[in-house]
Amino acid sequence: PPDPDPPAAPARRERDVALDRVADLESTTASLRASVTKLEGKTWSDSDQMRVLRDQLWRANQDAADARVALNAVREDLKHATRREADLAVRVVAAKDEAVAEVSARAQTEFDQLRMSMEEKHTSLLASVECKVAKLEATEAKARGLEAALAAAETKLAETSAEKPVAMSHELYGTLLRDFGYKKIYAMAAANLVSKDKVGIYDQQRAFRAERAQVIAREKAKEAVFSLPGVVTLAEGTAAVRGKKTKKKSSLLFGASANTGAHILDGQHRVGALEILLSQGVIAPDHTVLVEVFENVDDARASEIFTEINAAQPVRFVDMPGVAPPDVKWMLEGAAQRIKELYPAMFSASERCKIPNVNLDVLREELFSAEVVNRFGIADEDAFVTWLEGENAKLAQRTEKEWLEARPKRGRGSTGSEETYLKALAKAKEHGFYLGMDFSWLDVTDA
Repeated sequence: PPDPDPPAAPARRERDVALDRVADLESTTASLRASVTKLEGKTWSDSDQMRVLRDQLWRANQDAADARVALNAVREDLKHATRREADLAVRVVAAKDEAVAEVSARAQTEFDQLRMSMEEKHTSLLASVECKVAKLEATEAKARGLEAALAAAETKLAETSAEKPVAMSHELYGTLLRDFGYKKIYAMAAANLVSKDKVGIYDQQRAFRAERAQVIAREKAKEAVFSLPGVVTLAEGTAAVRGKKTKKKSSLLFGASANTGAHILDGQHRVGALEILLSQGVIAPDHTVLVEVFENVDDARASEIFTEINAAQPVRFVDMPGVAPPDVKWMLEGAAQRIKELYPAMFSASERCKIPNVNLDVLREELFSAEVVNRFGIADEDAFVTWLEGENAKLAQRTEKEWLEARPKRGRGSTGSEETYLKALAKAKEHGFYLGMDFSWLDVTDA
């Protein structure tokens, strides 16, 4: 916006005042000259009056001259002020142009940056889309390849089936469900499985307990829909069979070979229960049972299979469903695990480890059986760990004589010589862990 009071404005006002004054003086001078002219035409007797008039005229001329000089000075000031005003206007315009140029440059820079950012995002998005499209195409190609492979496999299977029909049933074992190569899975009729003429018992089997078979049969008879857990393991080959001498006979699976016939490697008590249920009419003779059959089994192979099956870790009583409340069970697990982490060298994977080592699951079972949670009001895992460490600290205070006097007469810690017992005690002292020496500390007086 224009300056409301530019530098030339005061000079213009002074000029206007000076011009008015000069005009007044010129008017006065003209009036005086006229008066002098009139007076010169007359005869004046009074010379003093003439001098007065001449003096007034001279002063008027002087004032007019001074006014002209002042007017010229004012005119010069006006010129300078006008030039300054013009220079100021030029500088204002230049400043405005510079500001506009700076704003334009900044706006252009921001626009260029925004455009570059948008171009980068567009490029990235385009690359991402192209990548996804490539993956989709690869997936579709793979799917097409799998479909083609599946079609080829189905065709080959159909051709193979047409060329070599597979026998799906066996006269003794029943329907073949799956051939794994190293063993076959059958759905076998219960009547065939319990027949002692058709299926024997592996010679190295554990002793048969009739009462155990009766318990299984009694529980299974209560079921609305009968089911037999697990799978009964059978073997056929030359392995010794209880009550029979090894002899040559035709194989049911392989034709003529040295064979003692089919015999039970695992599941004899379940088969005994089936025999009871058949006699009671609970199940029909053609009721099928899942069996696995190992072929060409000799004594060594039978021993390997039997050992492998029965070496599986049994389920602990504390881990049986419904035995321990979940919170107590997991409290036991957590506390025992934390003690193991504190004394890792004193825990063994074997359940029959020697003292002073202890097995984690054996310790859990003993703690549960001793009912320490209820007896000592243990509310959580931290409290359980604290209690165990407290009992361990009490045992650490025993002298060697007290350990020997407190040594159990039976069970854990009772076997072996005194020398062996003291060696175990020395190891316990070395690691600061005494809970594995024996479990008599679980019989402490209730707090």
